Amino acid sequence: MLEILIWLAILPSGILIARVLKLDKVEEEPPGLLLKVFLLGALSCIPAAILETVGDMIVSATAWNELAYAIGMFMLVVPLSEEGVKYLALRSVRKRPEFNYTFDGIVYGVMASLGFATLENVLYVVGLFDVGVAFARAIFSVPLHCVCGVFMGYYYGMAHRYKYLGQESSARTNRLFALIVPALIHGLYDFALSVEDAQISMAGLVFTFAIFVLAVRRTRLSAEQDEAFWGGYQQ
Repeated sequence: MLEILIWLAILPSGILIARVLKLDKVEEEPPGLLLKVFLLGALSCIPAAILETVGDMIVSATAWNELAYAIGMFMLVVPLSEEGVKYLALRSVRKRPEFNYTFDGIVYGVMASLGFATLENVLYVVGLFDVGVAFARAIFSVPLHCVCGVFMGYYYGMAHRYKYLGQESSARTNRLFALIVPALIHGLYDFALSVEDAQISMAGLVFTFAIFVLAVRRTRLSAEQDEAFWGGYQQ
């Protein structure tokens, strides 16, 4: 049973990674570098857990009611902690010559995010020892991390491109978007799940579906329009 649960926890990330890598048709990324970013994303669960524990203590001590706690914890502490550490994992490729196409940002962003999601999913599923949890997280939580990785990687890839174009202001703006946009998506999702209100929960489901569709469209468009950075590295 334990082995089955572990495979159920890992499989969703594997499927999503395979789908994204299949779209990277211009220039495939080195397997070793992909694995490195994936593992950094997985290891980033540790600092994220520490940040969330400290954040929980602060929010619990300052929140004046349950709604204030939900806003502080699920729209600020959790998303900024988790997306922040994944962003650092993504930044590990910023000086690598292999990071030379716009779609590469999405590839590495997804690897960092799904590295995080995979370890988190294994810990949740094995810890609760529940097949139902495995299926629920495969449908919602893991794809959400992938969606966040898509938008993080897209904006980070654009920032990298603007940097080579000499447009530093646009590069800074896109680096900021690479953190804020996925944190906002993550926060709205977590908040909708944390509040015991049927309408808010339903709105969260609709939002999740809509943002997933947008992420799929963004990924496909980026793959179709992929091109090398002007003045960047060529292999």
